[in-house]
Amino acid sequence: MENRTEVLLTELRQALQHPDGALLQLLEEHAPQDIAEALALMDSPAEQAHALLHMDESIASEIIEYLEPALVDEIFEHIPLEKAARLLQLIPADDAAQILDELDEAKAEALLQQMPAPEAREVRELLEYPENTAGRLMVRQYVRVRPDWTAEMTLDYLRQVGSEIETIYYLYVVDTRQRLVGVCSLRDVVISDPAKRIEQIMEPDPIVVKPDTDQEEVANLLSKYDLLAVPVVDELGRMLGIVTVDDVVDILVSESTEDVLKLGGVEATEEPYFRLTPWDLARKRVRWLVFLFVAQLFSGAVLRTYDEAIQEVTALAWFIPLLIGSGGNAGAQTTTTITRAIALGEVRWQHILRVVGRELRTGLLLGMLVGVIGILNALFWTRLGYDWSKQISIALTVGLAQVGIITIATTVGATLPLIAKRLNIDPAVMSAPFITTIVDASGLLLYFTLAQQIVFR
Repeated sequence: MENRTEVLLTELRQALQHPDGALLQLLEEHAPQDIAEALALMDSPAEQAHALLHMDESIASEIIEYLEPALVDEIFEHIPLEKAARLLQLIPADDAAQILDELDEAKAEALLQQMPAPEAREVRELLEYPENTAGRLMVRQYVRVRPDWTAEMTLDYLRQVGSEIETIYYLYVVDTRQRLVGVCSLRDVVISDPAKRIEQIMEPDPIVVKPDTDQEEVANLLSKYDLLAVPVVDELGRMLGIVTVDDVVDILVSESTEDVLKLGGVEATEEPYFRLTPWDLARKRVRWLVFLFVAQLFSGAVLRTYDEAIQEVTALAWFIPLLIGSGGNAGAQTTTTITRAIALGEVRWQHILRVVGRELRTGLLLGMLVGVIGILNALFWTRLGYDWSKQISIALTVGLAQVGIITIATTVGATLPLIAKRLNIDPAVMSAPFITTIVDASGLLLYFTLAQQIVFR
């Protein structure tokens, strides 16, 4: 059964055959977010461009806001330059900046030159800030009020300028030098005595960010303090713009997607899956695969070192997948847990000793629980081929190795993300495949070291 978006795509394709009637009606009946989702499922950028060219520019620009910038880049290859520039000037400057950032420099400059000077200047200013920062995301249009205004004066002012402002969540109180001195919500102004001054209503010392603040930190602030927008100020405290909650939602989705891919050992991409060729997919995975392949050579080296021991007691080889598999899984669990805690601000570098201590105890507990199963499993499988003393020694080796391997896995899995964060590396890079590879080699070394002391004593 087709889902809602696929049904809408079918309807959109049918409506494009009658752009003057059915298409207009379809666009009136559905939100631009839904149209954008259906448009993204079309087979090619050429088809998507064809659809946008048959729509009114105001509607087409709204739809473009909800498309991935990388996809808009491909669509613009099939839209005349002047038309693309008109669509860009109709969307918020921060969204236009994200789209232009995906284009090659020459194409982006050509589009900017086609845009009206005020809109182009605003976009250029945003593009001067580093990527993935508050400066790149901020909206320049916001409501500024003076502390000596009354609530009545403020509401009169809002009626005059409200249509020009994209969002009116908060009113930002600035002095004569445009320095932010406070903030108040629209609700507080509406319910206040009309004669009450803004300085009596506002909250002083609001939460602010600098233009170079990382976008993930901005998202965390908005989430932590339940804000709908956060002001961006320069070194002197002057207002530059605001970052709104709708942009933050996009950030959280993007960051979460990137972290999930990194946890799987895959380079992040903003392009839809079906836009990537097999070569693109291979290119984004090969670096990690080669690295992990080389790292796995250490596991092979350990096995070759203890080749004689394996030949003498072949049962030792039976339990290798069990041991390294459970260790890798335990390490992956820990890495994922700690990476999430770091992202939420629950764990920081200064907590490393506490984290290691907790995970060490957790690993020992898990190791003992799983180790009991390992001992029983070893006793069961060695009952026919070995005498009782050898069965006990093999089972004890497996059980103790299980405890050690899981303890190592949880400790290493907790430590590496924190070290990565300390070195300004994304903790998600310490992914499950990476931890598993480390645990494989160290776990095998521990296993055969125990075997030498217990089985071959």
